[in-house]
Amino acid sequence: MNVWKSGMSLAALAVGLWSALATAQVYAPKVENVPVPADVDVFSLDLDGIRKFSSSENFEVLGHSYFKIDERTPWAKAQGRPGKEVGASFNTVRVYDGIAYLAGYNYPPAFFGVLIADVHDPKNIKPLSVIPCNPSGRCTYLRVNPEKKILVFGHDSDKDNPNKVAAGQQTNTGWSFYDISDPAKPKELAFVPATMGGKTHGLDMDDRYVYGCGTFTNDMNREGLQIIDYSDVKNIHQVSTWHVTGQVKGEEYGPLNRAGPDGKPQLVQCHEINVYNDRLYLGWRDGGVIILDIKDRTKPREIVTYDYVPPFHGGFLGAAHTAMPVIVKPGEDPDLVVATDEIFDCPQGFGRIFDVSDLKNPEVIKGTRQPNIQLLSTFRAPYLSDKFDPVKKEFVCEATGGPFGTLSNTTHLPFPDRRSPSLVYVTWYDEGVRAMDITNPSAPTFIGHYLSPRFASPGRIDRHTREIWQDPKTDLLYTTDGNGGGLTVLRYTGPIPPNPPIPGAR
Repeated sequence: MNVWKSGMSLAALAVGLWSALATAQVYAPKVENVPVPADVDVFSLDLDGIRKFSSSENFEVLGHSYFKIDERTPWAKAQGRPGKEVGASFNTVRVYDGIAYLAGYNYPPAFFGVLIADVHDPKNIKPLSVIPCNPSGRCTYLRVNPEKKILVFGHDSDKDNPNKVAAGQQTNTGWSFYDISDPAKPKELAFVPATMGGKTHGLDMDDRYVYGCGTFTNDMNREGLQIIDYSDVKNIHQVSTWHVTGQVKGEEYGPLNRAGPDGKPQLVQCHEINVYNDRLYLGWRDGGVIILDIKDRTKPREIVTYDYVPPFHGGFLGAAHTAMPVIVKPGEDPDLVVATDEIFDCPQGFGRIFDVSDLKNPEVIKGTRQPNIQLLSTFRAPYLSDKFDPVKKEFVCEATGGPFGTLSNTTHLPFPDRRSPSLVYVTWYDEGVRAMDITNPSAPTFIGHYLSPRFASPGRIDRHTREIWQDPKTDLLYTTDGNGGGLTVLRYTGPIPPNPPIPGAR
């Protein structure tokens, strides 16, 4: 089912998309949590305790750290609130040569900074340095060029950072570049601004350019694309921008970007970016999945968009989170994309596998015929439903994992295992980490899971498993917790699919 930004009626789109999903929907197996007794502090477990109160299949826990560092917020230290202290919260993690780079997370407001740590010994993880976020900001996304020893991370506005700007001032949002030749003493190289008091989000980088989601003009209120050239560290600068028509003041949104099924305005925003070859694969929230041609970095060009809102909804955050290309042969464009939502609403977000093999056809790139994306399958948590009340114009949920809204069962980040393109990990909030075999992308199977102890910080009852990363040299996996549960080091011990995914048929 191809959802094009065209004059096709929303009713026709809905019928077609529901038909496609009716034969291609996969549910992840339900996994029971290991109960944590009331007298056990889940934020003070040793490694044996982490293992004891985890649930795992085909994963081994090698190490863990809460990172109860001084740079945590007073809230994390239980200062001025009831309850015990928690560890640091993290979003993005990258690990190279035994050094971890961790971007803090802000909800709950436990840590506002970037932490660099020595993880050579997973049982003895050591903090090395902390770079604070800009005042009144958060810095939750980062990337690293390990050869050039450059760290890049974004600064985003956030009112919960206890380090505030002066009265009447705004957050200095944008992109920080650091020399990390000595991880214990990072040195700032440059700062490339977004708009003052604006927003940044996900990013990716290659050996010369950074591709970041940011507000690049005061005439937009949600993130577009900024491309930054950092080849000369003495002259790091923005070279181009791109956005969906309608994001800048004075423009009008296309028909599929105006209102969701409930009539409320959509959230059209650059959220996460993956770069491969000369293409960007973007999750653009309610704008869907977008693929851009960036052969000319100064003139990004849209190749294709797959927009599924409506008939689906995006909740209060918007829908598409990440679009991950599945790389089978290095240097060759992919046949498949694994995409995830991040929706805390009814129904919560789920994942999709797309066939993009048609984009390899040179006639598509030349523009002589319309590029094509084919939806092959979707994957869900077992608690969710797609029932829609046509009278009330809202979805009807039958959540069995707890009172709806209290457990987060939305997908979050897909990440490939470098040993097999058919092995994909998905971080899934309260569903933890799931291992998925996509050898047959039309019928993916789940082959393992890791549910950490339920690090439920004060005011929450759910797990907040956010992102996962595989060390390219050791194949160890590092996963972050956003509730103050810190970092966990895992080894996948399950089957590694021997065959690549079935390629696109077109």
